[in-house]
Amino acid sequence: MPAQSSPSPLPVTPLEAAYSARAGEPLRQFGYGLFAPAGDATAGIGAAPGAIQGNYVLNTGDALLVTLRGQKSYSKRFTIDRNGQLVVDDLRPLTAAGLTLDTLRQELAALVTATWPGTEAFASLAEVRRIGVLVTGAVHRPGRQEISAFATVLDALSAAGGVERSGSLRTVRLMRAGGSVTVDLYALQIAGAAGNADVPLHDGDRLFIPPLGATVAVAGPVKRPGIYELLPSGNPLSAMELRDLAGGSLRPGRGRFLRFGIGPAGEETAEEITDADARRFGDGDLLMFAPQREDRRGEVRLEGHVLRPGPRAWTKETTLEGLLSRADLLPGPYLPFAALESTTPATAERSLRPVDLSAVLKGRDRRRLAEGDTLFVLGASDIDFLTSEPVLDLLRGERQPPQDACPGLVALARILAAEPDGPLATGPQARAAATLTGARTPCPPVFTTVPDLLPLALGHSVLRLTGVPRPGFYPIAGGLEAGTETAGARETIVESDAPHYELIGHVRRPGTRRLVAGTTLRKALADGKALKRDVYPLLGIVERYDRRTLIRAYLPFSPQEVAAGRADRGLADGDRIHLFAADDIRSLVKSGPPGTEAAADSESEPPMLAALLDPAIVAVVGERTVQVRGAVRDPGGYPLADRTPLASLVAAAGGLSADADPAAAELTEANGMRSGVDLARDATRPIAPGDALRINPRPQALEARAVSIEGAVRRPGRYDIGRGETLSSLIARAGGLMDDAYPAGAIVTRESERRREKEQFQRQARELERSLALEVEKGEPVKAENVALARQLAAQLRGAEPLGRVVVEADPAVLRTRRDLDPLLEPDDRILIPKRPLTVAVSGEVLHPTAAQFVSGKTAEDYLDEAGGTTRDADTGRSFLILPDGRARPLALSSWNHRVDVIPPGSILVVPRDPHPFDGLDATKAIGNILSQLAITAASVSVITR
Repeated sequence: MPAQSSPSPLPVTPLEAAYSARAGEPLRQFGYGLFAPAGDATAGIGAAPGAIQGNYVLNTGDALLVTLRGQKSYSKRFTIDRNGQLVVDDLRPLTAAGLTLDTLRQELAALVTATWPGTEAFASLAEVRRIGVLVTGAVHRPGRQEISAFATVLDALSAAGGVERSGSLRTVRLMRAGGSVTVDLYALQIAGAAGNADVPLHDGDRLFIPPLGATVAVAGPVKRPGIYELLPSGNPLSAMELRDLAGGSLRPGRGRFLRFGIGPAGEETAEEITDADARRFGDGDLLMFAPQREDRRGEVRLEGHVLRPGPRAWTKETTLEGLLSRADLLPGPYLPFAALESTTPATAERSLRPVDLSAVLKGRDRRRLAEGDTLFVLGASDIDFLTSEPVLDLLRGERQPPQDACPGLVALARILAAEPDGPLATGPQARAAATLTGARTPCPPVFTTVPDLLPLALGHSVLRLTGVPRPGFYPIAGGLEAGTETAGARETIVESDAPHYELIGHVRRPGTRRLVAGTTLRKALADGKALKRDVYPLLGIVERYDRRTLIRAYLPFSPQEVAAGRADRGLADGDRIHLFAADDIRSLVKSGPPGTEAAADSESEPPMLAALLDPAIVAVVGERTVQVRGAVRDPGGYPLADRTPLASLVAAAGGLSADADPAAAELTEANGMRSGVDLARDATRPIAPGDALRINPRPQALEARAVSIEGAVRRPGRYDIGRGETLSSLIARAGGLMDDAYPAGAIVTRESERRREKEQFQRQARELERSLALEVEKGEPVKAENVALARQLAAQLRGAEPLGRVVVEADPAVLRTRRDLDPLLEPDDRILIPKRPLTVAVSGEVLHPTAAQFVSGKTAEDYLDEAGGTTRDADTGRSFLILPDGRARPLALSSWNHRVDVIPPGSILVVPRDPHPFDGLDATKAIGNILSQLAITAASVSVITR
């Protein structure tokens, strides 16, 4: 049998989310786990609770097993009928409804003895009747519930799927003919007392679960943190009562009570509760409970390469010798070096000190331990890691630890970067790392737990090449061996007091450098050699803090000018030099200042550089930005340090694009003055922060995109066009018209017209839907089929794809004499010159849409007859004719306004749909126009595709 999966946790309610956010820990509503999951809600409800007692009152629907032994013997099952009678074979009916089981047994025995002397009768309850209880309110499945006659309030609620978390557990109301009873389900779950939750239900009873009442929450180290419903009386509770309601605290001892309440305006206030018995907690309050102290007193710890790491008891007499013995060590301990972590009383900081374990074990180191001290013992594998390849890489100059580096490697990398001239970076360890080969061993747990232990051990290490199994670094706590070089590193990591400056950002070796007399920006950047290749050349920032005035200044400079030797600046102690990558500057400037459209576009995901930099630096970058627009490869904002030559700015923008006109640039200064600029002549002209530069493109003789001409021309295809080119010019370039060309039916489609028609269709669809909604809101009767047809029509409008046809004159003979009719061409125009047609198309609401043969003198009625005539949905009064050139004109087909129209070949006769089904809508007139437009679009598409 497969194991049953545990039920998935219930989703968090808004009430739980609100209290959890206030408490800073997840809180759930108490008591709702009482009910079985929805799939098991009715399990066991129909079963009788053990043996049926003799005082059980019988009623209609109960089934009894009657057994006779003696003159008459059988065992049969009989049910109490609707009249309340029990009818047993060969006996007169017994009125059983309302009798107890014991009374029925007595009457049945008397009746059987009178009928069959010497016969014994036995009766037992075979099946309990079902009763109906109506459950309403905040339950998962409200309605009438069929349950056992033995069922209680809890059973009925379980049958209804349980109480929803928006419902009350403390004011469940049981209503019956004799009145109503309030059921509190908290008593059952907190004290184990059923209270009135086990009141037997009667047929026809009603249960109502009202909405959740006032609530409070308890958070902190208590046995049952959660959200609790208050009694309907509304009386406030004390802190002690709330703590007891939550099961009491997890650890004995006195505690602190903090009340978070909601003020009249919705603000949250905090209050320390000094009187735990004062009734201060009401609706919406949150009790944060915490023990007065959670620290551990009187312990020291032994960690690392020992048999049983962990706490040890401490007294004022505890020494290192008393903490550790040889019996505590695992095999293979490293005795020359261990580390003792202590707390500095003045600063409460934890610091590491080296310890010689061999001296401790020999009784020579008997220093006393302070409360909270921890002794870390190292093993051989821990010492081997000091000569591992990741450690050697950092000592060789690699300042970035590996991607998955442990905290010990990160701590070592930080020290090496902060002190590039320090003992670890320049001492014997760094020099020896160049000649050593290490293994790629994983980082030991002790360097993950105590990251500063790795640089401490390295700082006290000596290089041993002989006399050891594995050559490498070996730390020694008691001083270095004779003949070795300088002593080990400092015991704790502190900030150097020597003057220094720091390189930050897009440089080859970021980090802190010692500041010597005469150090300038140019020297710090090594004449540009310290910069990475894609550094932003026009702006860097020196961040300087004046310790006398306590003012921080941001001094811009141009890395390009500094590297070229045209600018320089002296450095001061503590200066931080910020260099940026070109891509980072572009992403930062594109975010724009607050309130701009660019800033609004970037609110969802701010640039990474903006998230990392000091906001003041971001502001400096924004204040010093110059906008470069027009014909450059990468237009946008470019921050400048100071007045910068135009040539440098254009180079930073990627250079001029191929269509740029260097002689037609515009420079707009921050004061509003505008002047023309020739970049070839004015390349060294300075531009200042806040200015704007626009580089205009050369006028283009050709349009960006071509047009196509197809059909009855001698050289069809795509043609590049110049500005102001006309249709007659294009026809001439295409070799002229074929002999069978039909210029009167020329079709010109244009993208701009197609977009206009598409937007018109969308607007008409919206207006139709809005009109339909207004009709429904008026409350006037509208047929459902009319509503469906209107919605279908709106969908057709949204899905229609117009052609964007333009009515033009395309006959070259006419265009030669009427230049005003010769249309100008636009990019992506499509011209189709059809051959002379021999048909007239009939479409729309006709029985058989067709292309009838053109015969001069035929009327519209003749063509309609050839198409089988109109359908019953046709609107003949709105019929129209689409001429070959795309123009449309109405047809007069009615008897009262009949006229004869000349129908040329290639025309389309369209009979639109009658808007009669929409007569009940105010938009009927608009619907008629919509139907006509859809018919024109469909007819035009048919012409194009023929």
